Amino acid sequence: MGLGQEAAEERERPFLERLDEPVRARLLEMGTPQTYEGRQALMRAGEPGDFVMLLRHGYVKVTSADRMGATVILDVGVPGDLHGEIAVIAGGIRMADVVAIEEVHVRRIAASEFNRFLLEHPAAMREVLVSVARRFVLAQRQRTQSWKPQAVARVATRLDYLVDVCGIRTPDGWRIGIPLSQDELAQFIPMGRTMVAQALDKLRKAGVVASSRRAITVIDREALRVVTEKGVT
Repeated sequence: MGLGQEAAEERERPFLERLDEPVRARLLEMGTPQTYEGRQALMRAGEPGDFVMLLRHGYVKVTSADRMGATVILDVGVPGDLHGEIAVIAGGIRMADVVAIEEVHVRRIAASEFNRFLLEHPAAMREVLVSVARRFVLAQRQRTQSWKPQAVARVATRLDYLVDVCGIRTPDGWRIGIPLSQDELAQFIPMGRTMVAQALDKLRKAGVVASSRRAITVIDREALRVVTEKGVT
């Protein structure tokens, strides 16, 4: 099994979709609706965990700083995802930023209201714990794979993951449904921007992807997955 396939299996369905209909309907009634513009922060690391946000429309990026102070994108949030639950449950501060990639619509739910919801719906509590555990697994996998020397394989792995997260089927292949710059893709791997540009160039020349400013389409996904395994185009 390739690294891209492993990542796809670890990316669970959005939190909202994993709830039974009555529980889902209850959650959607909670909190207040809010809208954020692209690049606007929904949450900041270091803030108290006094609310959660349920993403209803649009995409966000979850970011943190590495030991050198550089920004690393930990994951991409999709509609139906829940954000901020770790700090709410643990009663601590937030460990990462959540930033809108485009205009997003959310339900902002106070910690006290969300905690009551979890006590009333144990199945929802279990799904929250599953989400937290899987995020730690993904973070650990990203750290242990970062040694991989083949830049092209690391880029291919992340592109394959993004197809599962936000890929849009088109006549030309799978278009990544969020506008990621090469800098942001480099932060998501993580890897230097120059190495990302060189890897994308190799994938383009091999006919695996097509890319332009802030737009990437995977033309041949099977070939992309071969690259994730073998590191060659």
